[in-house]
Amino acid sequence: RDDTLAFLNEKYPSLASEDGLEMMQNKVPKLDATTYEPATCDTDSSNEWCPPGHGDLYAALEGSGCLDQLLKDGYKYMFVSNSDN
Repeated sequence: RDDTLAFLNEKYPSLASEDGLEMMQNKVPKLDATTYEPATCDTDSSNEWCPPGHGDLYAALEGSGCLDQLLKDGYKYMFVSNSDN
């Protein structure tokens, strides 16, 4: 989160100053491709998790409270566009 906001603040300061610009996506455990068991990483346990994908957007909006805030602020429609990294 911090690195994303730092980038936006450097490149697009007017955009970065908007409240509610970002939210954290949920996490799911990575799976071992051979055993389908949860993967482990002895050197960095944060590598054992990954974002669940684009379909999680709606659950993340609801769970984070962002959806309620958008509705409270009068938003009625949202355009969502996904791209690959």
